[in-house]
Amino acid sequence: MMKSLKTFTLLIFILPTLNANAGFPDDLSDVVFTEAGQVKSWPIGATMGNFTISNGLINMPYSASNSWPGISIFGTTVNANAWGIVREDGQWKAGTWEWLRVGQTTKKLSSFQRGHFTSIRDITLREGDLYGFFVAGTARGGQPTNVAQRSNYIVYEWGKGVVFVEGETQPEPETNGAPTPAINLLIQ
Repeated sequence: MMKSLKTFTLLIFILPTLNANAGFPDDLSDVVFTEAGQVKSWPIGATMGNFTISNGLINMPYSASNSWPGISIFGTTVNANAWGIVREDGQWKAGTWEWLRVGQTTKKLSSFQRGHFTSIRDITLREGDLYGFFVAGTARGGQPTNVAQRSNYIVYEWGKGVVFVEGETQPEPETNGAPTPAINLLIQ
């Protein structure tokens, strides 16, 4: 009696490694607001434009920079707060990190650090990490609110640039490799 030889094709896929910050929320419902929680439900009343970080500056051009009313806070006329969304202790958290004067859309990169956030401690900028940015009417530190609106948020991958804009379809995460080819196994 002759033994038959059977051939099987076994497909083995190695799952790619995803960025440690993969899974950035596609809306604000899963973000913990460390201050001014009402901002989470504010409607979008401004559009964030060509967001960039370069030459030590964070440029957040938003369409209402000259139309939201200014109010006096600590003797300076301001009309917005800059907000950041960071991953801390396994959770996405949002907090204000700076005031914006009427017409102002740029802040120093050095302002986006733990000392400028009220309750967020972990602001260690690392290549490949994701951060969210948006602006909203004044809501920082219990100060008066000038307008109950916010801009859309953008997601910025450190070292790469903008990777997502709220209101757009979120792209699939990038992978670090492709599946391995099929392996033929011979079984007697």
